[in-house]
Amino acid sequence: MPSRNLIYAPVVLPVVLWMGGAVAQPQDTTAPAPPTIKTETRLVLVDTVVTDKKGQYIHDLTAKDFKVLEDNKEQTISSFSFEADPASPTNSQKRYLVLFFDNSAMGFPEQAQAREAAAKFIDANTGPNRLTAIVNFGGSLQIAQNFTADADRLKKVVSGVKFSNVSSNGETASLGGAGLSRAEADFGMRDSIMALRSLAKNLAGVPGRKILVLLTGGFPVTPDIMPEVTATIDACNKANVAIYPIDVRGLVAVSPRGALAQPSIFQNAFFQRGPGGGGVVGGGRGGTPGGTTGGTAGTPGGGGRVGGTTGGGLSGAGVRGPAGSMSPYGINPNRGGLIVPPFPKSATTNQEIMYTLASGTGGFVIANTNDLVGGLEKIGKEQDEYYILGYAPPESSEDSCHVIKVKVERSGTVVRARSGYCNSKSHDMLAGNSTEKELENRAAAAGPGNVAASMQLPFFYTAPNTARVNVAMEIPSDAIKFEKIKGKFHSAVNVLGIAYKPDGGVAARFSDSLKLDFENKKELETFQENPVHYENQFDVASGQYNFKLVFSSGDKNFGKLEMPLVVDPYDSKQFSMSGVALAREVRRMADMNMGVEAALLDDRTPLVTAKGLQVIPSGTNRLKAGTPIVVYLEMYEPLLLNPTPPPALTVAIQLRVLDRKTGEAKFDSGLGSVADMVKPGNPVIPVGLQVPPGTLVAGSYRLELSGQDSFGRSIKRSADLDVE
Repeated sequence: MPSRNLIYAPVVLPVVLWMGGAVAQPQDTTAPAPPTIKTETRLVLVDTVVTDKKGQYIHDLTAKDFKVLEDNKEQTISSFSFEADPASPTNSQKRYLVLFFDNSAMGFPEQAQAREAAAKFIDANTGPNRLTAIVNFGGSLQIAQNFTADADRLKKVVSGVKFSNVSSNGETASLGGAGLSRAEADFGMRDSIMALRSLAKNLAGVPGRKILVLLTGGFPVTPDIMPEVTATIDACNKANVAIYPIDVRGLVAVSPRGALAQPSIFQNAFFQRGPGGGGVVGGGRGGTPGGTTGGTAGTPGGGGRVGGTTGGGLSGAGVRGPAGSMSPYGINPNRGGLIVPPFPKSATTNQEIMYTLASGTGGFVIANTNDLVGGLEKIGKEQDEYYILGYAPPESSEDSCHVIKVKVERSGTVVRARSGYCNSKSHDMLAGNSTEKELENRAAAAGPGNVAASMQLPFFYTAPNTARVNVAMEIPSDAIKFEKIKGKFHSAVNVLGIAYKPDGGVAARFSDSLKLDFENKKELETFQENPVHYENQFDVASGQYNFKLVFSSGDKNFGKLEMPLVVDPYDSKQFSMSGVALAREVRRMADMNMGVEAALLDDRTPLVTAKGLQVIPSGTNRLKAGTPIVVYLEMYEPLLLNPTPPPALTVAIQLRVLDRKTGEAKFDSGLGSVADMVKPGNPVIPVGLQVPPGTLVAGSYRLELSGQDSFGRSIKRSADLDVE
């Protein structure tokens, strides 16, 4: 049975917000810890607020007054409590509220008004059991103040207008500068949504329902950012975080919905699209429809192979979705839209995101008013005005999402609750079963497997001395054994990955099982035309490891891969670079929204360039001559975190391709600025580069990447490449 979301875990964790490697301890540690509540292992808890038509909270409801529906089927309520009731077991529990200032969507005057209102709210809302934290977003997430009941400290932190390095709106700057382009605005939108998701994930260990007050000027919900919106709602619901947006623009003239032009599909300078869905980017409108083993569902030619002449493309080990889509992560790419509620027709363009986040997480929107203090006070009153309804959910697949609706059997009531939840794949899916034990034994044994495969292990820093390792593997598809069941073809590929320390201890591990199902022999034969591409991710501390990956298909068919993994020490104050990912495929995010959404829902991070292109890391460093060679890496420039970076700051990179035998340079890009890949206010620079097609003939090469900034700091990375 897969793990369930929205489950109240009977584990009390310290209340700590963590972001960007900085850990801030809570200020109030004198009060006793909240009681531990032990519940059923499989229990979905739904926080529900009920008011009358005038907005007054209703206190006298019982479990019999409620109906909870999951996917339109009524569930049996097995637990019930009202948090404002003195008899509630968690009545004395601390209440947590986060003031989130989205500086990217506010002008200076709006920020000043919002912060003045917040200071007045803090005076009236803080207390021993009411703790507040302050977060700023201006290109990256900054925890300005962790949870505390110290009103004076909070007011000092909240005062003062903050500079934002990005804007999520394409409006003229408040100081009269030129308006931002749509692409620049998309930077702000995507990053601010993902900042909310990251914050929600870090709040998961804080007990009880958390209120996140989003002070923002808003922005439109475009198709390109829907994966991030879906993943953010899901993360909030898993962490029990309700979002309460406040439109800080107040009573101002705003554009009607749809007044802003739709965002254009912007291109990375290194990638040029070919005609008819071919070209380097691959896929897109105009190509031929993707078949069983490739393509974005419903998108002609979506996800085409780099350099191809039609759509179609990636052969992936995963669940077959609509129109034959396949996900390289082996997950259903078409599940998350269920939990995203529609926004009301009355919402203006910039209010779309506010209503979507509020409705999806059980909050409400304060809009079209200049009384920001009154809006904050209205939100503050809701910190314990909610019922908790628990039910044991029906069994469902690991890649499914479920819609929750709560009804009250009393006329004149208004009910608010989160919109639903999504199941996530377990990081250790095979834990405790005989298959995992068998793979562990094979990993420990000296002998090799009988199935050849290849693997690459690029890494990307996520915090000081912490990296996310992207495992990419390719397996010959004809080595996977299928059995025929009622005329259909089925197989399961079980995977175990272990990073061993030098002393033999385990630093990190994951296990997985990919189900492959095909309706008929023709589909199976199409699938077998290309290698199976598999991806996974795991986190590990800086250090030297020996990584082993073992997979099996059938009783006797198994493969075993082994590779050294070296993650250099990393300090978030130093200029640095990630590992190097080689790729043959690059896709537009607009064409891959469902696949990106699926990865985010399962807490995986796609490799996306600053220009909105998703890079699919190759599972091999052996590429065929004529195949476009794409390089993805990340540069880390801490000076970009400064509100006013040094005027002379530049960051540049050089790519050289050397003959491994002779050392002769076959290609040299020269030192070039990455200014167009910088996300202002964000120290991470996602870089996509391409070796010009036709540059390399068959041979053995080394790619050398040299990064440096204008203050003399430099770093090098390399990767071997064989061209056949």
